[in-house]
Amino acid sequence: MSANGNKPVNTARLEFGARMKARRLEKELTHQRLAAQITYSESMVGHIERGDRTPHQHFTEEVERVLGFNGELLELLPEIHLDPGPEWFRDWPAIESAARTIRAYQLALIPGLLQTERYAATLFRGEPAVVPEQVDMAVRARLKRQEILTRPTPPMYSVLLDETVLLRPIGGAEVMTEQLAHLLSMAAHPRITVRIVPLSAGVTAGLLGSFVLAQVERSADAAYLETAETGEVTRQEERVRAISERWDALSHVAQPTFVSEQIIREVMERYAEQ
Repeated sequence: MSANGNKPVNTARLEFGARMKARRLEKELTHQRLAAQITYSESMVGHIERGDRTPHQHFTEEVERVLGFNGELLELLPEIHLDPGPEWFRDWPAIESAARTIRAYQLALIPGLLQTERYAATLFRGEPAVVPEQVDMAVRARLKRQEILTRPTPPMYSVLLDETVLLRPIGGAEVMTEQLAHLLSMAAHPRITVRIVPLSAGVTAGLLGSFVLAQVERSADAAYLETAETGEVTRQEERVRAISERWDALSHVAQPTFVSEQIIREVMERYAEQ
């Protein structure tokens, strides 16, 4: 995400819609049947699930009652106005939250789901014309997204990192030491893998840019592509397949997990000595 002039979108609102939709499908309720039980229109239910409308307190209480939540939607309401993400990013948090499997490749930075607070803040402060309030909101939104990795049934999350990601001193030695320690800690989770694409691999399919692939149950696979100024979310089958093939090519040259852990640890120790 960047702090630019694009139309803002609220990540917490998209998370609200994703949680609501997942529980509704679990209960085997249509929009119409849910709407009838909460005395709101069918279109309102659809708009809120898609993140097009902002849920208010009464609507949330009704949905929690019917769908059997225990405050999981209500806890999102204070966050609804915190995310300044751009328009092109609006679909991704909901896809990410609903994904069974996420595969990410990063050419330049630690992936957002694995960033520490200080690392993320350093990145956001580097945006042109950004103000402190925007940095704070963006960091809080990013940390909120990371909760998908600590919920009871997190997605399988596989990350390939170009080795240059470790060598770029974002925020300086102290921030990087903390960040790489966090990376090792997260990589110890049984559903998270982190592998390094070494510099010695030379020219790779990853030099074209960073990307994320998501597999979502009962929905088409999706890809998120990053560029210098914006980004793009696509479900176009041919494009997603081509990006998946790029992932496979990178996976072939990436180091095994135990070697990758050793590389991360050695770089972390060098930062710690500075």
